[in-house]
Formats: sequence, C-alpha cells, structure tokens
Amino acid sequence: MSACVHIKLALLLAVLPSAFAQTPVPPPAPNQLPSFDVISVKPNKTTPGGPFGLVTTAFTADGFRGTNVPVHVLLLQAYGLHEGQLIEEPAWAKADVFDIEAKVAGPDVAAFKALDYDRRQAMFQQILAERFHLAAHHETREVPIYALSVAKGGPRLKESPPDPVVAAGAKTGGRVGMSPGRIMAQRTTMAEFAAMIYRQLGRIVVDSAGLAAAYDFTLQCTPDIGAIAASSPTPSDAPPSIFTAIQEQLELRLESTKAPVEVLVIDHIERPTEN
Repeated sequence: MSACVHIKLALLLAVLPSAFAQTPVPPPAPNQLPSFDVISVKPNKTTPGGPFGLVTTAFTADGFRGTNVPVHVLLLQAYGLHEGQLIEEPAWAKADVFDIEAKVAGPDVAAFKALDYDRRQAMFQQILAERFHLAAHHETREVPIYALSVAKGGPRLKESPPDPVVAAGAKTGGRVGMSPGRIMAQRTTMAEFAAMIYRQLGRIVVDSAGLAAAYDFTLQCTPDIGAIAASSPTPSDAPPSIFTAIQEQLELRLESTKAPVEVLVIDHIERPTEN
C-alpha cells in the first residue's frame, strides 16, 4: 500500500505514534537498506504556489515520488530530525524545490516493500549523497528549544476515558489535528502534543510537564506563529497566540530555553545537475 504525506501550512487530523522521541533515534546505516537503482531530480518551476505551496511525497511499490520538494524536507525526513536540528543549511535548501523520482531494481522490490516507513525515509540519504553531494556529521549542541511545563495553577486537562483497544493489549497513538484557529487533541499525551506544536513553532518542544496520562482537549489559538509574526498587525478578534492559549486554556506554559540536542551539521551540499 502506498504511503502518502501532504505537507501544508494547515494540517487536517493526523495520527501520531504512541511515543515520540524528543531526540530522534538515528536511522539505519545506508548499507543496511536496499539501494535506489535510478534517481531522477529536476527543478520544479511550474507548481502553483511556488516553494512550500504544496509538497507531496509518496512511496510507490518500488520507490519514491516527490513533487515540489525542498531539500530541507528531504534532510529532515532522511535523518529523522526536527526543525532546529539542521546546522549550516544554505538558504536555497528551503527556497528551491524539486521533482524527485527514485526506484529500486527488481531484485530489491521485495526488500523495499518489507521496510517500515522510517527506514524508507532513511533511504533519502542516498538521494542526498548522490544527487546533492551531501557531506554532513552529527554533533551535540546547545540550541534554543521550548520547554512545555505545568503552570502555577496546575493543568486544566481532561483525562481521556479508558480505551478498550489499549486494554486489550494493542498500542494506539493520540490524535492531534489542526484547523484554522483550533488545535484538537484526542487521547493525546503531552509528548505527542509537544511533537505536534513544534511544527508550528519552528523549534524543538521538549515535554517537561511530567504528566503521564492521555488527554482530550481543544485549543483555540493562532495556528501559524511564523506567519503571524511576519504579517501586519493581527486583527483584534483573532485567536490568541499558542503561547497565550496554552497558558490560559490548559494551565500549561511554553518557556524559551536552551538544551543539548543532537544536530546534523552540513559540511557540503550543492544544487543537483538536472537529469
């Protein structure tokens, strides 16, 4: 079955994994994976909306197809990174977009189909190395983060009712969705919530709340902090920022701080020649 991800500024309801690592586990080494036999990379100059108008990545039965893909997205997915974990990334890695198609050879199709989603994404390392001539290394650095913690008044959260599926021994994840002016959570842990809102804040969010349960809640807030900050004055009737909403509506808080985080430092990367 094909796996497809549509990356948009406004996200619809999405299912998150039951546990989300604040520092992602490094993906498997490329020599533990099948290799792409054919890789095509072409600049995209025709997609409506330009860079980040719509990024589509899809796994096929024998490979991968992407439209309007910035190298930035490939880097995040290939190495299992959050925003903020890429160092020395050139500006064009976000601004330039590409159409990419990669396929494994016949003998590797069965091995490719057997890979889970994370290991398929790790195969993007081959695309980056061969077509973008990426050279990079891992370091641990102090970087800006947001810490999600409990405010003085204590959390204002409703615990989710028991899940009969979980009671039967199956593992399920929380559901966090977004529509304009609203974030909706169902059976969601604070770790899963932190994993969701980092996408809106452009900075790693670490769960420091110490709350072990799963919760149901709706948060009325401005959904895109970066866009609001860069725009003209916000209308007086607009929802509050996510920082204000989290404190006033959930009795939690987001604090800006620094913490040691594993990062990927880009030593070299270049635009590909068209093929």
